Amino acid sequence: MENMTAGDYPTPKTFAEVYKAIPNVVKAPKSAFIEEIAELCLCSTQTVRMWIQGVQRPDALKQKLISEKLGIAPETLFPTEV
Repeated sequence: MENMTAGDYPTPKTFAEVYKAIPNVVKAPKSAFIEEIAELCLCSTQTVRMWIQGVQRPDALKQKLISEKLGIAPETLFPTEV
């Protein structure tokens, strides 16, 4: 059995190097959509999820922003009767 020296061990990585070694993974399309709408409306992703579930409704300005982004009328996106 050979004696190992310090040079035989892998070089320790810095915290940043460990982070950078993590592979980039593409986000799930639905998660990306929620994050994009949240960024557009300056709100949390949880708020967007509440809109999707029909628990809450975005205000008129946010409805307009989302409508313009998606190219769908606000009345279609957020009907009063669900």
